[in-house]
Amino acid sequence: MCKKTKHVRTDDIPLLYETEDIPAEKKIIYQKWEIPEIGFYWLIAELDRKENIAYGYANLNDDQFAEWGYISIDELIENNASFCLDWTPCTFEEAQKRISSSGEN
Repeated sequence: MCKKTKHVRTDDIPLLYETEDIPAEKKIIYQKWEIPEIGFYWLIAELDRKENIAYGYANLNDDQFAEWGYISIDELIENNASFCLDWTPCTFEEAQKRISSSGEN
């Protein structure tokens, strides 16, 4: 389970659209947010620091309908999502392997 925080390091996360030419499986995932009680998680690849809007992958406890899109960090916080302090950046492909092999959501 991830720890909750409102203080998030964002300096290393690319701005929105900076990785648009990188295939999804090769994008670096810099942050993971989750609501483990219901199996929801979000993987963050890009961030607009002024608007607090991210681009990333959202899985709302359904692998078939999980998708890439824009995510409001403020809404994650408002909905008590946990920011994973122990997350280390990796490719999306590696993130999926980590999540599925550890059983973490």
